Amino acid sequence: MNSKLTSLGLGCLLFGCSALHGAPLQVAIGESKLPYVSAENRSGVEYELITRTLQDAGIDFELQHLPNKRARLMFERAQLDVAIATEGAIVSEPYIAYKNMAITLCEQQIKLRKTADLAPYQTGAFNNANKFLGADFTRIAANLMHYREISPQKLMNGMLMAKRIDVAIADINIFQHDQREVDPQGSKALCPFAIFAPTLYRLEFRDPAIRDRFNQSLSQLRASGFYEALAKKYQLPLDRQRPYFKP
Repeated sequence: MNSKLTSLGLGCLLFGCSALHGAPLQVAIGESKLPYVSAENRSGVEYELITRTLQDAGIDFELQHLPNKRARLMFERAQLDVAIATEGAIVSEPYIAYKNMAITLCEQQIKLRKTADLAPYQTGAFNNANKFLGADFTRIAANLMHYREISPQKLMNGMLMAKRIDVAIADINIFQHDQREVDPQGSKALCPFAIFAPTLYRLEFRDPAIRDRFNQSLSQLRASGFYEALAKKYQLPLDRQRPYFKP
């Protein structure tokens, strides 16, 4: 009996609480949003970060691709074990940073040094941007004569190219990925302005022991060069040798 208990305890240390649950953890990740997630191809920067970290932590899991609002609701109803969050009671260290920028056509010669500088310009942004980019941006978003949120997000690229908006607010990696489809010849140079702090995403867990295993695995991946390898694999830009998506 003592031998069985010792084995069970060791299993918990090595493989997290899924050893006790007897079933894979139900983990929600976002829907397809390249270059971060491709549900169809089981790939993408964010997909690989989450799955590799869980695997290295020895955690048995099943992924569900869900809209963020639905995932949050299911987590609150205890229908999920793990969900993406920016804050929460039992959250991991940040595993990814979305680097939202104010993107313009260089030919427009727009100069942006702070959020308030957006005020005179027609600005398009991703859904719910007004909830993530700070109080100054919330004030900008309140002026519906100059501000709109655009879905699907890829429409922003075409609207910027057609000068229907002056500024597009988007994660730089997502925008540049979509830009290669909208403007494959690269006929229009883009000037992005880093006027926002990065948005840091974490995983929220039900069990702090599993969260701790995830954090340990994540720390090892950060130090191993895995983020840099992903940037190279998906041909994403670096900022002073650091991927934009590395927290």
